[in-house]
Amino acid sequence: MTAPARAVSPAVSNPPERIPNTRLRTCREERSWSQERLATELRRFAVIHEGREAGVTGNMVCKWEKGDKKPSLRYQRLLRALFHRSSGELGFIDDETMTRVRTDPEAGRDPGQPQTSVERRSFLRMVAAAGGVAVTPVTFDTEPWDRLSAALRQQAVVTPSIVDDLSARTAGLFGLEERVPARALMDKVTTHLVTLSRLLETSPRSAVRRDLAATAGEAAALAGWLAFDMRDNTRALAYYRVAVEAAREADDNALWACVLGYESYQPGMAGRPDQACALLTEAQRRAALGGSMMTRAWLAAREAEEQASRGDSGAALRALERAGDAYDRADPAHDRVWTQFFDRPRLNGMKVTTFTRLRRPDAAYAAAAESLSPTSPTATKKRSLLLAALAEVHIHRREPDQACQLAADALAIVAQTDFSLGLARVRQVRDQLRPWRETQPVRDLDEQLRVLA
Repeated sequence: MTAPARAVSPAVSNPPERIPNTRLRTCREERSWSQERLATELRRFAVIHEGREAGVTGNMVCKWEKGDKKPSLRYQRLLRALFHRSSGELGFIDDETMTRVRTDPEAGRDPGQPQTSVERRSFLRMVAAAGGVAVTPVTFDTEPWDRLSAALRQQAVVTPSIVDDLSARTAGLFGLEERVPARALMDKVTTHLVTLSRLLETSPRSAVRRDLAATAGEAAALAGWLAFDMRDNTRALAYYRVAVEAAREADDNALWACVLGYESYQPGMAGRPDQACALLTEAQRRAALGGSMMTRAWLAAREAEEQASRGDSGAALRALERAGDAYDRADPAHDRVWTQFFDRPRLNGMKVTTFTRLRRPDAAYAAAAESLSPTSPTATKKRSLLLAALAEVHIHRREPDQACQLAADALAIVAQTDFSLGLARVRQVRDQLRPWRETQPVRDLDEQLRVLA
């Protein structure tokens, strides 16, 4: 009798692990592009520089970024030229492969990378067109005198559309600042500044140059804020000074006001509210000459915080009233890049800080209730400031456990974003928790602070 055959289960192979392409997503967000916008730009780029259409869609870009699919070699080539990035910088090559490439260039050579002189010249033309800068192709077999001659003939041709693209990139960098650590973002901002500086060096006086100067000033202001977040006040002030130069050339009082607003945080954190208020007074004077209503709202709210630190209740409350009035009159369509972070929850958070410093716990608690309801749980830097402000409210209500929980939530964001201002605010909260220093929640908070020290 033949034994019955055993059923054999079909071999089951585990699907490959999906790894999101965060580098491609970051490059897209740096330009403030949606996934659909990137698909549109790729289609346009392919027609202009390859002479044939591309079938890329926003859904395809979504799959590339989620790691569901990898771009074909053609799309990788187009994306490299469009973003001026290597395959590694766009996430097409993993870190292990990149390590091998550094030691053996042929080991990780991208099959889609141009290799011959003809291909290199074609690739350079694509890169030049993507950036809007006229570049004479120079290959490795070019004679030295020809290479020097080509370099001397290079010049930037700046058009309004190029300035618009650069301005969009600046806006994208400001957007990333809310959730990306300053140290990780600084290189991108300084590289962007180099591009803007080169174009300014060769641009004649014109309306286009004025717009380019304003964009460069915005980028310099962002670099200054990042340097401040990295606790490098000297570099921060240097960037602020050059941003003011750009604002002066561009006749952009709103930008000038923004720079002074950023600068006010340095004396504010150093316990010099009088100096911070002086900077904010000048900032608001500049904003009144040409700033958006949202900029005025932010600056007035900043003044309220510092006036409260000075103990001037009347000035602080008047500043809060101006801030609320300007915010209600603001038109988001006319916002500048530096007010992207400033929304109703952030304004309410600054009210909480002001009322807490004025020792008005009931008013602070009411503002806190308003600030929590519309706030999303996204781990942004401004949320860490809001949580720290709410913690102070609970301290004044003698609710240390709730204060410690909010401070711990703020610290979790600080650890993720390396946000020095958020860390400073949590330390201020801890100082106010001294009466409960022997309780377990405060000890747990101390341990979290030690880890981040």
